[in-house]
Amino acid sequence: MQTEEENKRLLQKIAALEDDLKNLQGRMHNLQSVILSNISHDIRTPMNAIVGFANLLSDENMDQKERDDCIDQINLNSTELLDMIDNMVDASLLQCGGLKLFRNDCYLNDLLDDLQGAYKELLEKRQKKLNIKVAKGEDNGYFLVADSRRLRQVLRNLIGNAVKFTAAGFVEFGYHRWDHGKIRFFVRDTGSGIEPYIQKELFKPFQSRLHSGNDSLNKGAGLGLALSKRLVELMGGELWPESIPGEGTCFYFTIPAEKNNYVKNKLQQINLLANRNIASLF
Repeated sequence: MQTEEENKRLLQKIAALEDDLKNLQGRMHNLQSVILSNISHDIRTPMNAIVGFANLLSDENMDQKERDDCIDQINLNSTELLDMIDNMVDASLLQCGGLKLFRNDCYLNDLLDDLQGAYKELLEKRQKKLNIKVAKGEDNGYFLVADSRRLRQVLRNLIGNAVKFTAAGFVEFGYHRWDHGKIRFFVRDTGSGIEPYIQKELFKPFQSRLHSGNDSLNKGAGLGLALSKRLVELMGGELWPESIPGEGTCFYFTIPAEKNNYVKNKLQQINLLANRNIASLF
């Protein structure tokens, strides 16, 4: 039988646990309020821009250049809003285990060229002077089997952050062959860099913006890096940062690669198509 002294200690422990639970509930409530406030603000910002520029288009006295500028701003903010919503949906799917990968053909050099072109166009529209550089690991192209959509999504998140948080200089991204049959990708910038104590919080959802004193890190919903890390891990790789405050940041990530020669694969596709066309003649 338990003694009165043991019962007293148990009651004290229960009381302490109840206090800890109340404190945790209070912190969770405050965190939830801050997160909802941030997300609401982040959604309203591009939405207000879309509505505002759309209303300007009704002005009959607007010349064609001004009209084109309004359309560009609507497109830019629509893309930003869709990216944000996609990240939120994917984060929810990851949380409940509902996000699936689909392996398909991925031509890395083509993917990098597409991203470079898209971000050059974006910077021109935003009138931001920033050099976008690409480093390709294979001169004749590189073909691998991976989830090309998710790979593009990770690169877009990392490049988008680098572009957003770099005022001058360059953003460079690319890949090269890595150890143990893996490809290592990188996204490097000449921004302000990230303090070591902030780096520890980067991949926690919403944490980078809630605990950072750096204003640039307080932009966005705080999901991109956390989501990118989870996607890379699902693809069998890892993601990590290297940063020197005041000099810039580089994010690296690896994925396993089933590689093939780009030209050889293209020739196989052409031969297959030619054989089908020949067969259709008979």
